[in-house]
Amino acid sequence: MKEQRSLPALRAHIEQLLSNGWVIAERSPLKLQLGRRTCLVLHGMLISEGAL
Repeated sequence: MKEQRSLPALRAHIEQLLSNGWVIAERSPLKLQLGRRTCLVLHGMLISEGAL
């Protein structure tokens, strides 16, 4: 069966982060947290909140 999701590499990276203890803090936009560290998924890119 053909992969229908877009950005499979980004999805795989996020799944790896989740398996390493990161948690989904918000869903729209997707926000991941590990302690005080946060990242957002914006326009198909994973961006550290400190870079915004």
